[in-house]
Amino acid sequence: MRISDCGFVSRPRTRRGEPQSEIRNPKSEIRKRGPAVAIVGAGFAGAATAYHLARGGARVTVFDREPIAGAHASSQNAGILRACIPDAALARAAAAGAAGLASLERSLDAPVVRKSGSLLIAAGGAAADLGSMVDSCRAAGREARWIDPREAASRVPVLAGSRFDAAVLAAEDGVMDVAAYLDALLRGAREAGASVRLGVEVLGAERSTAGAMRLRTSAGAIDADLAVVAAGAWADDVAERLGTRPLGLVPHRRHLHATGPLAWVDPLWPFVWSVGDEVYFRPESGGLLLSPCDEEPFRPCEPPADPHSREVLAEKVARAFPALVDAPVMRSWAGLRTLARDRRFAIGPDPCNAAVFWVAALGGHGVTAAWEVGRLAADTVLRGRPPPAEFDPGRLVAA
Repeated sequence: MRISDCGFVSRPRTRRGEPQSEIRNPKSEIRKRGPAVAIVGAGFAGAATAYHLARGGARVTVFDREPIAGAHASSQNAGILRACIPDAALARAAAAGAAGLASLERSLDAPVVRKSGSLLIAAGGAAADLGSMVDSCRAAGREARWIDPREAASRVPVLAGSRFDAAVLAAEDGVMDVAAYLDALLRGAREAGASVRLGVEVLGAERSTAGAMRLRTSAGAIDADLAVVAAGAWADDVAERLGTRPLGLVPHRRHLHATGPLAWVDPLWPFVWSVGDEVYFRPESGGLLLSPCDEEPFRPCEPPADPHSREVLAEKVARAFPALVDAPVMRSWAGLRTLARDRRFAIGPDPCNAAVFWVAALGGHGVTAAWEVGRLAADTVLRGRPPPAEFDPGRLVAA
């Protein structure tokens, strides 16, 4: 017996000279008949991948152990569409994702995004960070323009008492109906022939003579040429069930806080993000939705809200938005965002098992980038076009 490069024990070779632990995945044969793909996870990562794969001719089955799709990170978020972000690779994916969503809206003839825009402000040294965001945003083909702080305060009057030196308006950003978007992706996948099986958990996998692998689920077995890990906070756990090495992805808890209705809130305001302080707010249900952008490593689960997060929010709001210090918080909750160690996506073939494919570690950008993430995954599976090197899962195993 020997240890493979990925850290797993390889079994003795068979008479045909093929290691039993290796799973054959002849791409030429798969392309002829359309690959059978099992996607584990029905949140934005899994839904967008299913949408593009099914429309490209793959035979797709989506599994999610929850009785409703997107029960965790895909629904426990602020619904912000933000493409003005500092990392150039993520900015490109976000911009392409926003453009794809716009095309989906046109085909649905129904709005999913309210383009209220984003207003990013910064003080002192954080203005340089804001500048890098503008550069990345413009390089990705999105609009972002510097505005005078006085104009920023005139657009959102509660900023009148805030101290900031720089402001950027990204008019194409906004707030989306996340439930409608997720439903549109899953509906589009179904219309293209995909099967979505909710309340069904993937328990394990082994080699199959009929396909590359046989997945054992709580509803029976299914053969697949490829299994896609799109399970969010549970991605590493699912990978181990499929017989491959986890990537070291870490879920982080982040809190959201909602006020009651506030008479002075204009529902047409852009969402406002203080760069450096890392706190934001946006109009919601007649009041405000706020987040202190906290990140605490947390186990995969439906995380409870930490009462201390209100204190963290109060401290940040006092610095960035002093006019909001007396805004009453009526409800608080938390969600998980899963991050790779370099905070970039994991999209591509597993480096240790050719029958496993990753679409994970979207790290809070899943709502904006979903369309592009799914397209990149489908392009690799169906056409052999590798995703950007920055997203290659192999980089995380090598590290």
